[in-house]
Amino acid sequence: MKKIPLCITLLTLSCAASAQDSTASQASMNDASLASGHRAYASGTYGNGKINGGNATGDNQMGWAFEVRFGTELDLPGLNGGKLFSADEKFRVDVVHYNEGHPENHHRDGFALQGVYSKPLSRKFTAELGVGPYYSMDTSTRERTEYNKAKLGVLASAAVLFDIDEFARGMHVRVALNHVEMPGAHASNALLVGVGKHFGYPAGRAEPASTWSDEPLWLGASAVHGQTNHGGTETSSGFSLEAKKHYGRWATSVSAIMEGDDEVRVDRKGVALQGWFVQPLTQNWTASAGFGPYVASNPRSNSDDYRLMALFSLQLDRAIGKDWTAFANFSRVNTFREKNDRDLVRIGFMRSFGG
Repeated sequence: MKKIPLCITLLTLSCAASAQDSTASQASMNDASLASGHRAYASGTYGNGKINGGNATGDNQMGWAFEVRFGTELDLPGLNGGKLFSADEKFRVDVVHYNEGHPENHHRDGFALQGVYSKPLSRKFTAELGVGPYYSMDTSTRERTEYNKAKLGVLASAAVLFDIDEFARGMHVRVALNHVEMPGAHASNALLVGVGKHFGYPAGRAEPASTWSDEPLWLGASAVHGQTNHGGTETSSGFSLEAKKHYGRWATSVSAIMEGDDEVRVDRKGVALQGWFVQPLTQNWTASAGFGPYVASNPRSNSDDYRLMALFSLQLDRAIGKDWTAFANFSRVNTFREKNDRDLVRIGFMRSFGG
C-alpha cells in the first residue's frame, strides 16, 4: 500500500531553504556556533534493504525506504567540570521519521529518538553512530484482515558523511546503514544515501523570550490531505485550525482537526493537544517535532463515541516577515486499535498576535 511520502517533500523544502538562505547565511551565520557543539542538523536519505526473522515471509526486499531526521548538538559534561568528548567529537540528539518500505505483506514506518556520536575521520569524512527507541506501525494482512500493529523497538544507525562545503557551508552527502530490532516482529537492514546539513544558530535571529507571557500567540489554519493505512480506501480532504504558544525551544498547541472522509472507514473529527520541540535552522526556517493526545469521533466506525488516540507530527516552518509563517506538516494518527490509523499532510499559514 502506498503511503504519502511527505517527509521527502520536507527534505526538498529544507534543501531549498539551504540554497535560498545560503548567501545570507554566509554573512550572518554565527561561525563560533557552527564550529562548537551548538549546531542544528537535518538530513534526508533514500535506499533499499531486506527484512528477516520474526514475521517476515515471502519476498523480503524492502522495495524502497527513506529517512528524514533533524536534531541539535549538546555539550555533555564530563568529570571534574570538563566535557565528556574531545573538541572534534560531537554528540547530537535526533528526531527521526523512518519508513522501511514495502516488503511482502508489510509496510512499517514510525518515529525514533536517537543519541548520535560523531567523529571526523579526515578533513572531508566524518563517521556517525546512533541508537535509540523506535516506535513503529506495521500494516499487514492476517487471515484476510488488515491490521496496523504498533510496537516499540530500537533503531541503530551507522553513517559516513562526505563534506560538500563548496555547495553550501555545512552540507554533505550522507551514506547510512540502518538496522531495526523489533521484539516479536521482523528485523530490517537498509543502505540509505542522501544529503544533510549542519546549521549554526543565525546571528540575526531573535532569541526566544524568557517568559511565557512575552511570547505571542500564533493562530493558523491549514488544508488537510489524509490517507488511511488500509487497502480499499480513498484519500480525503479536510482542514484544521490551530493555536500555538512558544517558550524557548519548546511549544504547545491545540488543534481542531477535520481529517476528511475516505468514503469507507474514516471520517474523523477531533481536538489534539501537542507538545513540541522546536529547532531553528536558518534565519527563516525552523523544524519541529510534536506529540500528544488526540480525542476524536469517527462516524464510519462501529461506534461514533469519542476515542483517545495519539498524534505524532513533524513540521517545517518558513517565516514570512515578522508576523506570518507558512508550514508543511506530516502527522500520524495512532488509534492503538490496529486499524484506522492515518497519515495526514497539513499545509497552511499562522499569524502571531500579542507578545
